[in-house]
Amino acid sequence: MGKKKGKARDESTHDLQLSSSDLKSGNVYTSPPFRFIVEGTTFYIHAALVSQHSRPLDRMINGDMSETQKGYAVLEEDDQGAFGRFAEWVYKGYYTSGEVVDRSLDESTSEKSLVMDGECEKRMESPAEGLQPDEVVPVADEPPQAVFSWRNVEEPSDFGAVTSPRSLKTKRKMKEVSLTPRMQLKESFIQRKTVIRQENSSGPPPLPNQSPKEDYTDVFLSHARLYVFAEKYDVQTLKILALENLHASLAIYTLYEERTGDIVDLLRYVYANTSETVDDVEDLRTLLTLYMGYEMDTLMQDEDFRDLMVANGGPLLADFMRMVMKRI
Repeated sequence: MGKKKGKARDESTHDLQLSSSDLKSGNVYTSPPFRFIVEGTTFYIHAALVSQHSRPLDRMINGDMSETQKGYAVLEEDDQGAFGRFAEWVYKGYYTSGEVVDRSLDESTSEKSLVMDGECEKRMESPAEGLQPDEVVPVADEPPQAVFSWRNVEEPSDFGAVTSPRSLKTKRKMKEVSLTPRMQLKESFIQRKTVIRQENSSGPPPLPNQSPKEDYTDVFLSHARLYVFAEKYDVQTLKILALENLHASLAIYTLYEERTGDIVDLLRYVYANTSETVDDVEDLRTLLTLYMGYEMDTLMQDEDFRDLMVANGGPLLADFMRMVMKRI
C-alpha cells in the first residue's frame, strides 16, 4: 500500500512537470479536460492548465484522491461565479467582474405603477368629462435626472483606462498642502501600489459610478468571492489580481448615502469568509479597513453598518476603531 501511494505521488509530480512543459510549448490544450461541478453547473478545463495554477486542484486531478478515480470533482462549498471567473482567467489571463445594476429602472417602473393605479382609482370614483370609465390616460415617463457631484471628479486614479482630470503638476502642488487625516487616508488608499494589474492591462477597466441609482454590489462581491476562492486553492496570482481589481473599483467609486448598502454587503461577506489579518499583511481586510477609514462619515449614517459591527463579534469593530484613532 505504501509503495502504491508513493508511486501515485511520484506520478502526480511528474504530471505537474509535464503540464508545465506543455504550457511553455503551447501544447497544454492536448491534455484531457477535467470536469468540475459547482452549484450544479459543469465546467470543463484542460487538466494541465488547472494543475499549472493550483496545487490543491492538481491533487484532485492527478493525486490519489477520490476525484482522481472518478474523473471529476464536485466543489460543493464554492461559488459558481467565482469558479467561472477562475476558468476565464486561466484561459485569457483576465476575468470579467460582476455587472452594475441600474436601480432607476426599478424605481421608474414602481412609480409608474403607482401613478397608473391612482389614475384608475380616480376614474372609477368619478370619470373625467369626455372620458369613458375604462379609458386609460397614458402617463409620460420622465427622463432620469442626471446627478452631478464634485465628488465624481475630485479624486485621481491610476487604474485601467480611467484617467484623472488633474495634471501631474496639480497633484504635486496638492500634496504640498496640509491634508486632513481623512484626506491622508484617502490618498493612501488611492495611491496603493499594484503588481499584477500593472503588468497585465488586459481585460475591461473598472468604470466609475455616476448616480446613486447604480448598484455596485455584484461588482464588489465578484472580486471578493474570487479572492476567497483563489486563497482556498492557493492560486496566488489570481488572489492578488482580485484584490487589486477590487481596489481599482473602490478607488473610483463615489459612496453616495443611498449606496452604503453596497459596501455593507461587501463587508459582511469579507468578514464572514476571511480570517483575521496576521502581521499587517496586505489582504482583503486591510484594504477594506483603510477604505472604511476615509468613508466612515458616510458609512456611520447606515443603521445596517452599525448593526454589522456589533453582530460581527469584534473584528470589524476593532478594525473600524483603529481607523477612528487615525482620524482623531
